[in-house]
Amino acid sequence: MKKLTIYTDGASRGNPGLAACAWLILDGCEVLEAESAGAGENTNNFAEYTALINALRSAKKYCTAEETEIDVYSDSELMIRQVTGQYAVRASALKPLYAEVKRLAESYASVSYTHVPRENPYVSSCDWMCNQALDMLKKREEEQCSLPKPVCNPVGIVHSPFVEKGSAPKQGRHLNAESTLEIFPEFAEAIGGLSAGDDIFVLCWFDRAERVVLRTKSGRNPEGEPRGVFSTRSPARPNPISLTLVKLLEIDGTKLRVRGLEMYDGTPVLDIKPYYADIDSPDA
Repeated sequence: MKKLTIYTDGASRGNPGLAACAWLILDGCEVLEAESAGAGENTNNFAEYTALINALRSAKKYCTAEETEIDVYSDSELMIRQVTGQYAVRASALKPLYAEVKRLAESYASVSYTHVPRENPYVSSCDWMCNQALDMLKKREEEQCSLPKPVCNPVGIVHSPFVEKGSAPKQGRHLNAESTLEIFPEFAEAIGGLSAGDDIFVLCWFDRAERVVLRTKSGRNPEGEPRGVFSTRSPARPNPISLTLVKLLEIDGTKLRVRGLEMYDGTPVLDIKPYYADIDSPDA
C-alpha cells in the first residue's frame, strides 16, 4: 500500500481579507509538490480548507488513489477537529468545503488527520509559501488599481428569438436562426462599407453571465475535467465578451439582419469586424 504525506496551511490578512493557501505533498522524504494559491477574500479557516482540498486533488497525480493511504498534517486545530468529527461544522461558508474534503477523501484507501504546531518545519514552509503568495497577490492588486480602467460602451442591441434562459444554442450556426443587430443612431456612419452577404464578427457582452468563474467544463467535452475558461467558449468568464462569426443578410438603415448569432434578446453589441479569410483562416 502506497503512503503519501500532506502538509497544509492557510492565511488571511484581515480575516476575512486577502487569503492564500499552500500545501506540500511528500512520498517519504521526497517532496513531490510544493504549491500555493490565492483563496480570494476569505477567512483563515476558508483558506485552510482550500489548501486541504487542493492537496487532496493534486495527490492523485502521484498515486493510484484507491491503493494509497494519506496522512494529513495541519496547524488548523478547528479544521482537523471538524474533519475528524470532534467539532461540528457550523459556519455556512465552510460546509461545502467540508463536504468536498469528505468526498475527495473517499477516493483514497484511507486518510488520517493530525494537528501539529505551527513550528513544525513542513507547516512553517507552507506558512512561508502562503505569505509569499499574499505578497504577490497584494502587489498584483496594487498594479491593477494603478491601471486605467477600460471604458466600453455598447454600439447597439441584439433582437433575437432567444428570450428564455436556456433557449439559445451553444453555437448560433447550429440552428441557423436569424437575429437583428440594431445599431444606435450615433454609430450609424460606422456601418458604411458593410454589404449584404458579408461574413462578419459580432462582439457582444454576455450581460447575464457569471464573472467569477475561472474553471468550467468544455462544451466539446462535457464529461471531461474542468478547464480554465480561457481554453473554452463558455460565456462565464472574468470579462464575458462573445465573438461570433455570422452572415450579414440585409442592411436596413441601422438594422443589420444576420444569421448564426446565438445571443439572447437584448444583449448589448460591443463591436462589429469584417472576416478576412486570408487573416482569420490562413491555413484553411
